[in-house]
Amino acid sequence: MKTTIYTFTGTGNTLSVVQNLASALGQTVIAPIPGAGGDTDSSPDLTSADAIGIAFPVHFMDMPEIVREWVESLTISGNPYIFGIATCGGSAGGALYNLDMLLKAKGLHLSSGFVFTMPENFNGPINLMESLDEVEKRLASAGERIPEVAAVIREKQELPPEGSDSLPFRIAGPVVRFLLTELYPTKRRFHATEACNRCGLCSRICPTKNITITGSAVSWGSACTLCYACIHWCPEEAVEIGNRTKGKRRYTHPDVTVADMVAQRGG
Repeated sequence: MKTTIYTFTGTGNTLSVVQNLASALGQTVIAPIPGAGGDTDSSPDLTSADAIGIAFPVHFMDMPEIVREWVESLTISGNPYIFGIATCGGSAGGALYNLDMLLKAKGLHLSSGFVFTMPENFNGPINLMESLDEVEKRLASAGERIPEVAAVIREKQELPPEGSDSLPFRIAGPVVRFLLTELYPTKRRFHATEACNRCGLCSRICPTKNITITGSAVSWGSACTLCYACIHWCPEEAVEIGNRTKGKRRYTHPDVTVADMVAQRGG
């Protein structure tokens, strides 16, 4: 069975799940979501594979805006088997249900959707990261789910999405997003400290090309999607959000490399 999984990843959790799933399925292509490192001028042909996956990290109990915009822009023909993969450190909320609604607006539907609880990477403005012991448990648990998920996809089973479409989650997501992006203007607080050596990695792995380096200055634009790749992949730990992330532990998935991330961004 030919499968294509369109993927958006920040610190590597989603990419790792997709890589393992691709190995279990075989004949699987991993493609970066356009606008998240892929070719922004091309629309994917969702009829060229037997199964299509859409994989992303959960942002504020929903899919990232960059993923939502991509799905909304799709021109889809046929009726392919479509599955979703959502990775999260807390609750996935209605992320996969919202993906299903976007697909239904195009005459399609989400045939199955899976939530993988992964190590948290949200370390500012509040720190949600768990202990290192918990990190190991989550990584092991995610790996154990792969055969089960691969079997569902291979057999093209029709299952309801995992997560919750309940009213409390629908309310909580936008409220948390407002608190952490508007009340505390997270996107405007990114900066590089004196520890920065201008290696340029943050700019190369930014999915929206939002980071520019000019001489000795590193600056963030207005297109941040809050993937936190720049914070966690910086080899000098020189990227901060105000003073909220100072001294906080960084995290990247141990099986994902810088080269993997650069490749995801089309570099």
